Amino acid sequence: MKKNIPYFQCVAVIVTLSVSLILNIFVFNKPLYFGLIIGLIASFIVGIINGYNIRTLINFAYAGLKKSSKVLIMLSMIAMLIGIWKVGGVIPAMLYYSFGMINERIFLVSSFIISSAISMLMGTSTGTVSTVGIVLIGLGSAMNIPLPAIAGTIISGAFFGDRTSPISSVFNLVSTMTETSPHENSKYFMKTISIGAVLSIIFYFVIGLNYTGMNSNAHNIIDYKNLMTQYANISPLLLIPPVILIVFYAFKLTALYTMAASVAIGTIFSIVYQRISAIEVVKAAVMGFHPSMPAEYSVVLAGGGLVSFKTMFIVLVCATSLNGVFEGTKMVETLIEPILKKIKTSRELMLFTIGFSIVSALFMCNQVISIIVPSGVLMQRYKDMGIDKKEFARLLSDSGVMVSSIIPWNVAALTPASIMGVSVISYLPYAFLSYIMPIISAVSILFFQNNSLAFKRGNMNEESHS
Repeated sequence: MKKNIPYFQCVAVIVTLSVSLILNIFVFNKPLYFGLIIGLIASFIVGIINGYNIRTLINFAYAGLKKSSKVLIMLSMIAMLIGIWKVGGVIPAMLYYSFGMINERIFLVSSFIISSAISMLMGTSTGTVSTVGIVLIGLGSAMNIPLPAIAGTIISGAFFGDRTSPISSVFNLVSTMTETSPHENSKYFMKTISIGAVLSIIFYFVIGLNYTGMNSNAHNIIDYKNLMTQYANISPLLLIPPVILIVFYAFKLTALYTMAASVAIGTIFSIVYQRISAIEVVKAAVMGFHPSMPAEYSVVLAGGGLVSFKTMFIVLVCATSLNGVFEGTKMVETLIEPILKKIKTSRELMLFTIGFSIVSALFMCNQVISIIVPSGVLMQRYKDMGIDKKEFARLLSDSGVMVSSIIPWNVAALTPASIMGVSVISYLPYAFLSYIMPIISAVSILFFQNNSLAFKRGNMNEESHS
């Protein structure tokens, strides 16, 4: 007979999950999904002890996985698109022309803006850091600007796109888990991110005044531009594919159709403009682009493809399956029920969402879990209180999604830190956007949010969107 799982057993599962994640990352140097699998096994054991049969628990896991099916397809499209855009010269062209935006007197501001723009177009923070991020690190270091300061601007810009880009897997996961429309979210999210972006530019301008007397790096920019032209036929025409992507999305085509069209257009440009075979394009889509060049440069142009995203696929599958079990057995809800009972107003619930998402990112070491776990536990509360679900989606994006980039043991921070060769602790003070976003959201709730339980109640009957 099924019964409510005792509080201490729920704590045991969460502790097992957290410890296994930390050990796998820092001690055994294993992928994150090993820790998630151990947590999944622990949840199954506790579920069986409390009367749930294996078939029921598997159904719970499948229900959680099913929610992310479209996100997994989206992630596959992004992986293929990056490989195709790299071999087809689209990303080299984006980098080539973005270098024209670099102003040596306001290098940090330029770095933030360029990283934000590239991240919005690529839809991935890791892809942004491993391309334009590496270039900016090289250019900035040649000017004797401290690497942590440069890395902080890159992280802020990279996660600006991770949170806001319509083709970001994280952005679409938030939309899926909160049952909201990505098109509506892209406009609604600007409510707070625009403030964060302006404050970030001011912050980097002020910090950058300390480095205005550094040496010129114009020759380094020329070197990188020459590198791009060696491995691709650079032309403004190569900017057409990302422009088409933006136009398609502006006309409210679904993200999947937009990505599918972008993959097809990128393939055509690769074959026609770069004069490579269809087989080479398919190889880049699956295995990524790996040109023969010195190691210090290959990290800029190499990468992409389905294979490079395999770890992210497995993490997403394991995390959503685990959350399905958590939802079905109400483990996490049991843990936070004493707090939820004290929440009486919409304002309190929204503030709790920010804190809960950040705590999830702290203990679960993963950006994806900071979205999945809070959405699974709190979604019904938002419906019951009549709070606009877009508000829920935005709060998750402003909190756990952004803060994950500055948590030293979170994979979302460890990955870009290892790529740039700068520790998370070092760049943390300069990753301004990552820690200002939760503050902006909290201030917005405290001083500008309607405290009525019927807040935007008209959206209660809003249908779910893909």
